[in-house]
Amino acid sequence: MARLGRISAVLVTLLLLAAVPANAAKAPRHNVVVIMTDDQDFRSMHVMPKTVKLIGKRGTTFSHFFVSFSLCCPSRATYYTGQYAHNHGVKWNNYPQGGFYKLRQNETFPVWLRRAGYWTIHIGKYLNETDQRDGQHTQVPLGWDDYYGGVDPTTYQYYGFTINHNGALKTYGKTPKDYSTDVYANLAVSAIGKAAKKGKPFFLGLAPNAPHTWAFESGATKEGAPATPPPRYANVFANTPLPNWPDFDEEDVSDKPAMLGQLLKWPMSADDKASLTDHYRGRMGALMGVDDMVAKVVGELKKAGVYANTDIIFTSDNGWMLGEHRLRDPQTETGKVAGVKYFPYEGSTRVPLLMAGPGIPKGKTVDGVAVNADLAETIDSITGAKPKIVQDGRSLVPVLRKPSLLDGRGILMETFENPRGVSPYTAIRTRRYLYSMQPNGEEQLIDYKVDPWEMESKHKDPAYAKIKEILKAKLAELVPCKGATCQVDVGTLPEPGR
Repeated sequence: MARLGRISAVLVTLLLLAAVPANAAKAPRHNVVVIMTDDQDFRSMHVMPKTVKLIGKRGTTFSHFFVSFSLCCPSRATYYTGQYAHNHGVKWNNYPQGGFYKLRQNETFPVWLRRAGYWTIHIGKYLNETDQRDGQHTQVPLGWDDYYGGVDPTTYQYYGFTINHNGALKTYGKTPKDYSTDVYANLAVSAIGKAAKKGKPFFLGLAPNAPHTWAFESGATKEGAPATPPPRYANVFANTPLPNWPDFDEEDVSDKPAMLGQLLKWPMSADDKASLTDHYRGRMGALMGVDDMVAKVVGELKKAGVYANTDIIFTSDNGWMLGEHRLRDPQTETGKVAGVKYFPYEGSTRVPLLMAGPGIPKGKTVDGVAVNADLAETIDSITGAKPKIVQDGRSLVPVLRKPSLLDGRGILMETFENPRGVSPYTAIRTRRYLYSMQPNGEEQLIDYKVDPWEMESKHKDPAYAKIKEILKAKLAELVPCKGATCQVDVGTLPEPGR
C-alpha cells in the first residue's frame, strides 16, 4: 500500500507539471538598455520631459546617484567593471594614467553578458582612446557582438565623425541628417529590431556624446567649443540666460580647499560668464536631442514586441560645473573658459539615474545614496551574468522594493595624481554629508541639510567635531576597500553640537 501511495503521488506530480504551460516553466530573461549621456549634471533633466515620462514616471528615480570619480574614462571604467578606480586602475582619461588600454578588457560586464547568453550591442562613445593603437581604428573591444563605437577623437564632433562598426569604418557628413545623436538613435532602432528576432535576450549600451563639448583638436585632452543642438532645436535656448544659482561665482571661497587652484579662485570676468552661458545654451539644446533619442528607443522596443520585457536605465558618466564656486576651466581648445568636472561638488558628481521595466516600481523615488559602481552589479542581478572579478558596488534591484537598504550608506569618491596638476582628493558622501580630504591634510565638510548649495564648509566648526571624526574614520575604511569592504554603513550620525 505504501508503494502504491508513492506511485500515486508521482503520477499526480507529473500530471500537474504537464498542465503547466511550457512558457511558464522558465520566464524569458529581461533585455537591458542603458542610455548614458556624457557630462550631464543632475539639474538638467527639466529639458528632457520625454525621458522623465517614459522612464522616470514609468519607473523609479534615484535622486541621489553619484559617480565615484567625476571624469569620463575612470567613471565609465567603473560602470563596466563594478569597481572603484583604485581597483580597476583607470585613473585618468589618457594613457598611461588611464584610457582604454589601461582597463583590463577581459573582465567587463559585456564579457559576462556574452557568457550568460546575451546578444551585446554598443552604440556611441566608449572609453577614451579606444582602438587608437592598431593604426586603423578598427579594434572592437572584447564582449561586443555588434559594435558601433565612436572613433576618437572624432567621437567629440557632432558632425563629420567616424564610427567603427565591427571593424569597418564609416565617416558621416555634415548635413542635418548626420547629427550624431540622431545617427546613434537610428542605429539603435535598427539594432533593436534585429536583436529582437534572434531568439535570445539582448543588452544595448547607447552612449551619445551629448552634451559634451566639441573636443577634437586636442583629442579630448582639453574641453572645446559648446555642444551643438540638433538643427530643429538650434534656437530654443539661443537667448536663455545662465542660471544664477546661489553658488555661481561664489563671493567667498575662503572655506574651500586649495585643490580648487588659485587660478580658479579669481572672480569671473564678463567674458567668462558669456562663455559659460554659451556652453549652457548648447548643452540644454543638445539634451533635447537626447530626449528624442530616448523616445525613439522606447518606440522601437514597442514596435519590436520586446518593450514589456526590457529594463531601461538612463544615466550619465559625470556632471559638469558651470561657474559654481567660481569653478571653470581656462585651459581649453578655444581659449575661452568652459565648465569643469573632477571636483566632489554636486554639480560634478551627482547625475541622473532613472530605471523602468517589468517589476520596477512605477512613479517611485529612492532618496538613499547610490554610486555608479552599483550599475554593473545591478545589471548582473537583472541578467544572471556572473563576473569573475570582485564587485565593489551593490545591486540596486532589492533597493527598488526596499529603499531603506541604503539608509546610512557611505560611498567613496576618489581622484589621483594627474597631468593637469590638480590636487587629488578622497571623499565620503552620505545622504546628508560630504567629507573630503586632500593629501596635504586639507579638509571640507558639507552639511546638505543646512547648506544645499555647498557654500560653507563645517570642518572647523566645533559643533561638527564628532560627525567629522566618524566620517573621517569611515573614509579611511573606504580608501583601500575591495568587494564587500566597500559597503560601509555610517549609521545614524549625531546632530551637530551633540
